[in-house]
Amino acid sequence: MLEPSVTESDFMVSCLTDGIRPDGRSFLSTRDIDISFGEELGNCTVTIKGTRVSTSVRATLMPPRSDRPYEGFLQITTDISPMAGIEYDSTGGGANSSARAREVLFDRLIEKAVRRTEAVDREALCVVAGEQVWNVHLTVHLLSDTGAALDAAVLCSMLSLRHFRRPDYSIENGNQVRLYSIDERVPIPLAIHHTPLCVTFAIFNNLSSTSTAKTQDEPDSHLIDPTSNSSIPTSSSTTVALLDPTLLEESLAQSKLTLVLNAQREICVLDKSYGSPVQATLLLELIHVGLRRIQQLTERLEQALKEDAETRVVEVI
Repeated sequence: MLEPSVTESDFMVSCLTDGIRPDGRSFLSTRDIDISFGEELGNCTVTIKGTRVSTSVRATLMPPRSDRPYEGFLQITTDISPMAGIEYDSTGGGANSSARAREVLFDRLIEKAVRRTEAVDREALCVVAGEQVWNVHLTVHLLSDTGAALDAAVLCSMLSLRHFRRPDYSIENGNQVRLYSIDERVPIPLAIHHTPLCVTFAIFNNLSSTSTAKTQDEPDSHLIDPTSNSSIPTSSSTTVALLDPTLLEESLAQSKLTLVLNAQREICVLDKSYGSPVQATLLLELIHVGLRRIQQLTERLEQALKEDAETRVVEVI
């Protein structure tokens, strides 16, 4: 991956010092999200202004683990090719290790956000205890990365899991499992405990002067109380945090904070990848901003699922 040029770096710092981001957004403004579903249940695509993620889900029967006979499986596979961006091209030289490290970090955070948060009820995937359970396989394809790729990936993954339906079945002759096709019985949705979603902040320290940026007046940009006179979350006059950062902002930031939260206001994952320490007051302020953003994302997710359900026919003919 090529390092940002001196001109880009200076322009970024100049914009932040003046209280605005290079793309014209305020510090807590976000980009538009586009959600689309495929023909098959569980296929979903999420686009955030150039960042594009596609996910798919399938389910098969298999024997359970001997130490957990009542639990099914949720497997997650991430597919990242150089098509997503030059920073993921692992062919050649020192870029190899950097690209692989980036892929490993992305894979681990997806695993933490979706599987380790116990979003899917794995006990509900049990068919015959000790003999047959469902193995739900989620595949995440990162097609393009222009910033906040993990936010798009987690949102797309939860949309796919909520959208997917497994085949119905019956138990015959004691423990024989008979699966029904979609023409015989309506498929069954997965049991979901909660819906964790992700927000990312890029943190800049040691700016030359105080940077204050209030949220814009658009209805989509009210992450903080519009009646208050507070500025962006800052632990000091020289520290600013950017919500939904672009790839350039992520590259130039001194720190990056990733939060996985749900609508129940629970902190599922808190990850700070690198950089300088984050003060406790700043961290608490960012968590409050993240909780407000998660409420918006949850409403967007529910609306997309509802609109698809109104147009999709899933029934026995």
